[in-house]
Formats: sequence, structure tokens, C-alpha cells
Amino acid sequence: MGRDAPPDPATDQQQPFETAARVHERIRSDPSAYPAGWVEQMWFRDRYDLPPFRPPRFADGTRVKETVERLEAELGVEIGFAGDGDGWRVEIDREPAFGIDRYRDDAANTVIEMSAEAFVERIEGAVSGR
Repeated sequence: MGRDAPPDPATDQQQPFETAARVHERIRSDPSAYPAGWVEQMWFRDRYDLPPFRPPRFADGTRVKETVERLEAELGVEIGFAGDGDGWRVEIDREPAFGIDRYRDDAANTVIEMSAEAFVERIEGAVSGR
């Protein structure tokens, strides 16, 4: 099963799982260039000899963060994810928009159970329906 390491911020490309050690080395050498959560994940996974961190992604492999940031800029809204005992949901401007399923892959990384394209369509539909 293929997995990808955190993206290289200079190229915005996903790298094969086998190169994750190099990505972790870049994070170690310049932690301020990466989100704090990635740095924490890297240290934790290194400490316990766990598979490398991969940022949350959609089922098609597209990273969630970049997709959400693009939609927020294009639509002028705030998009978030929230979970409780009833499952996970997407919120638009802090109002519930729709439910969403997610799981942890075998390296404990979050995967949203829909494609980025389907997510974009759901967000655009929810915003236009307001």
C-alpha cells in the first residue's frame, strides 16, 4: 500500500512514503517552515519509531489544508471540521453544513472518505444554498 510523506513546501508535491525520512530531516533542520502540528507529529513518530506523518487528505490523496484554504479564499467563508459522539461534520462559518466520514490509515493519519472534487462540490452547493 502506498503512502506519501508530508509535502515539500517548495514544490507542493506529495512524495513517496519511502522518502519520508528525508522529509523528517528537513522538518528537523527548519521546523519553523512547517506547521507546528507536523513538527510535533514528526518528533512523536521518531521517538516511538512509528511510520511518518502525512497531513490529512481526501480519499483521492489530495491534501485537505490546501483545498480548504483555496475554497475559503474563493468563496469568502471559513471552513472547519468538528467531531462529537455523533460523528464528524463540516462547518461553514461555524454553522453545521454536512456530515463527513473519516478514518485513520495504518499509519494513524486522517483520511476523509470522499474525493477533493466531491468535497468542493458539497461546499459550493452549501454556500450557494445560503
